[in-house]
Order: sequence, then C-alpha cells, then structure tokens
Amino acid sequence: MKQLNETNKKIEQTLQTLENTPSENEQSDELVSILQELTVERQILLDSIDETDVELAKKTLQEQIVISEGFELRARNVLKHIQALLQARKKNQRQINIYQSVDSNK
Repeated sequence: MKQLNETNKKIEQTLQTLENTPSENEQSDELVSILQELTVERQILLDSIDETDVELAKKTLQEQIVISEGFELRARNVLKHIQALLQARKKNQRQINIYQSVDSNK
C-alpha cells in the first residue's frame, strides 16, 4: 500500500510538471514516457492488492478508482493542450508557406 501511495505521488508530480512544461520542450516527451512507466507500475501494484480482507480491498480499490479518474482527467487536459499547440503550429506553418509562395511569385 505504501508503494502504491508513492507511485500515486510520482504520477501526481509528473502530471504537474507536464502541465507546466511547453510541448515543444524535449523534456515533455521524456515526461510522457515516465508517466507511461508509472502507470504500468501502478497497474501492477493495483493487481497485487491483497484480497484476503475483502472489505479493505474493496475500500482501497474504490479510493484508487477516484484517484485514477483524477489522473485521467488531468492527462486528457494535457493531451488537449498539446493537440491545440500542434494545430496552431501547423496553421502558422501553412501561413508561412503561403507568404513564402506569394513572395517567390513576385
């Protein structure tokens, strides 16, 4: 359980850093990889929860579902932000290409 809480904290910190890191920063790719590794580690820890005490296991898993939903929401928001930045970058690149084309035709 302690290890699961530590992993949850690491995921929380990674999401926080990812939310504050520009997508064009190389660190953002590394953070996404770390987040994926932590998510796999968390899943393994969730799978290993001792089910001999059914009530405790049920309570723990219900708490973890709420935490998972929070992580999922934050990850989706980060994804939307990155997608918006990529779309803006594509739009800007198209505009630059149009201006270059117009300029070369003069």
